[in-house]
This record gives sequence, C-alpha cells and structure tokens, in this order.
Amino acid sequence: MNTNALLAGLSAIAVLGGISCIIVGFAGRPPDDPVRPPSRWQGVIARSRRLIAIALVATIAVYVLTGWPVAGFAAFIGVLTLPKVVSARAATERIRKLEALELWTRRLADLLVAGRALEQALEHSAARNVPPAIAEPVAALARRLRVIRMPTEQALRLFADELNDPIGDRIAAALILVARRRGKGASTVLQRLAELVAKDVSDRREVEAARAEHRTTVRWIIGIFITFTAVAVFQQSYAAPFSTPVGQTVLAVVAAFYGIALWWLHRLGNAAPGHRFLTDPGRPS
Repeated sequence: MNTNALLAGLSAIAVLGGISCIIVGFAGRPPDDPVRPPSRWQGVIARSRRLIAIALVATIAVYVLTGWPVAGFAAFIGVLTLPKVVSARAATERIRKLEALELWTRRLADLLVAGRALEQALEHSAARNVPPAIAEPVAALARRLRVIRMPTEQALRLFADELNDPIGDRIAAALILVARRRGKGASTVLQRLAELVAKDVSDRREVEAARAEHRTTVRWIIGIFITFTAVAVFQQSYAAPFSTPVGQTVLAVVAAFYGIALWWLHRLGNAAPGHRFLTDPGRPS
C-alpha cells in the first residue's frame, strides 16, 4: 500500500467522520416532554442511526484502504453486530426490569393491604417512586385507568404487552385474576409472586456472572482476529492475492466462517428470552 493511498484513506475517514457527526446530531433524541417521557423506542432508533453512520464510515474507510469490496462489506456487518455479540446489555436490562417489577409488585401488595381497591392501587402506584425500568408502562397503565377509563383487564393486557416479558405476563395475569374475583388474599398472592421474581433475579445474576467469562473469551478472539487482519493487510506481499476475484471469493468464505463461529459463540453465551403466554393476536392494539 503506497503513501498516496494511505493519505487518501485517512482523508476519507476524516470527511466521513464529520458527516457521521452531522447525522448523529440530527438523529439525536428529541427534547424531553415534561408531560410524557420519551418512548424507549426513540432511544433505540437514535442508537441504530448512530451505529449505521459509524458502520458506513468504517465500510468506506476499509474499502479505500484495502480496495477490497468484501472487506468493506464485512466491516459494515461487523460494526452492526459485534457490539451485540460482546455486550451483556440485553441481559443487564432484563435483570433491571425484573428487579423493578419485584419492587413495584411489593408496593402494590402493600397498597392492597391498606384497603385500596385494585384500580386505585394501580393508579396510586404510578405516583410513587416507580423504578425507571418500568416507569413508562406503569404510567401508561395508570393513565388508561384514570383518564381513559379503560376496563381493568384490557389495561393490564396492554401493560403486559408494553413490558414484553414472560415475568410481566405472570404479574399481569395475577392482577387480572384479582380484578375478576374481587376477593381477599390479593396482597398475599402478589407478595408470593414478588418472592418468585426475586428468586428469578438472583438465579439470573449467578448465570450472568458465569457468562461474563464466556464473553471475555469472545472479546479476546475478536481482538486477535482484528489485530491479525490489520497486520496482514499492510503486508503487501501477503495481501496481494486477495485483490484478485478468486482472492475476494476466498476472503468472503473466510469472513462467513468467522461470522458463523462468532454467532454460535454468542448463542452459547445468551439464554433464550422465553415465550409469553398473555397474548391475544386477535385483539387490536
């Protein structure tokens, strides 16, 4: 690789970096609404746009530096997927959600012990210090009951849909049974359910501690692969055969095998999310 090509690549990276900053600036989260908190999907969309912008910069930079279309495409896919492979964010967020559900369920049980009706307890629970992980679904539930005057069961089913978690289905189903029977013992049921959720959280923390070692191994594999690839690219005699059509085909096969192996390692280090049961495909959302 000559000096002109290297300078051209660095210049392209600088220009594309500026463009990506502009994209990220326009794709940022809108100002917070003082009445209604921003939806979690807004944050997801903003992160996705930032990641795509970074992936495009990496793709063009790698292509300019190497001249290999397959390498550019691999860089694009790698930037989009590798953060998820090495991150424990999804598992951590679910544990936080379950902890929040446990705390909210216990508070709701205390409100029922105090003699409040279920609907009043649900509305009042949104006015207290709701954990951030479930603040939006709880606020929406209270708003449907207090403002829209939606039937309790329908509001709880929508609450379960927004939580989108099997544990959330258990809690919503228990509350639906309480709303139907209007009998005593509701607080006891919720307290026991909160204890089960706490046990589930404890088990998940132990499992994630074991999986952290697995993710560390994956990070080492990715780091070694990237380092070896960078060294190989700048060795002209070694990398020259990859500039041919046959070399690009071989590179595509090798990249595909690496991708499959990393996907398999990612699957080994992550549990299935589980299946929800409180769903009604025929019910309009």
